[in-house]
Amino acid sequence: MLLVVFICAFIMGVSLGLLGAGGAVLTIPIFVYLVHMEAQVAISGSLFVVCVISLLGGLSYYKKSQVDFRSVVLFGIPSVIMVWLSRTFLLPWIPDPIWNANNYFISKSSFLLILFSILLFFAAYRMLNPPAINSKDAPNSKGYFFILFNGLLLGLITGILGAGGGFLIVPALVLLQKLDFKKAAGTSLIIISINTGVALISKIQSLALLEWPFVLAFTGMAILGMFGGSKLSQFLSSDKLKPLFAYFILAMGIFILIKELY
Repeated sequence: MLLVVFICAFIMGVSLGLLGAGGAVLTIPIFVYLVHMEAQVAISGSLFVVCVISLLGGLSYYKKSQVDFRSVVLFGIPSVIMVWLSRTFLLPWIPDPIWNANNYFISKSSFLLILFSILLFFAAYRMLNPPAINSKDAPNSKGYFFILFNGLLLGLITGILGAGGGFLIVPALVLLQKLDFKKAAGTSLIIISINTGVALISKIQSLALLEWPFVLAFTGMAILGMFGGSKLSQFLSSDKLKPLFAYFILAMGIFILIKELY
């Protein structure tokens, strides 16, 4: 089984390198359903993996001058604040169990996984129906409001569910900050690495629950996969692969929802 898990880690890294997506989307289900981690421990593990990988990816973009630090500040401040608030106050506030009546029981862990499955549905929808982006039509008068809203939403998603939320960041940066896609991707990775790092620090005691030799080995395999995916991206069109990946995470969302509800 451990071999299967490391193969999955490599595949997850390939998807990141090839598509720029698939970090927490794949890591959390692997940790929960293959490694049998408790959901909140899996989220902490996912935060570490995504933080390391996004930081390495972001630094590679930085070396090519494809990171806009003004956008990092504008987008990062509200998201970092929300990450800290959600990890420090909102997550502990969620009761356990969420529901225990009429012979039906939903634990806090199941509730978080149900929310995660809903996030997968939304991510799949965004991949299958990408927003029409035309920076010339960007609503400048409302731009800062939308950046603030997206930053807060991103922070909530990262803080509660351990997901990077790149599918939210990149379109917002292209539309509102008028960045080209490569610079938006590089900027997004830096923002994600900061957010996931803050999420880890805000509940640093959760790191003691992780099996570090396994998590580090998993992260190493994912990094190898990411570099492999980056090489493959020179020969394969990510636009053609994204619909397949979207249907895959849609199926995964359905699986998680059914498993946790029934």
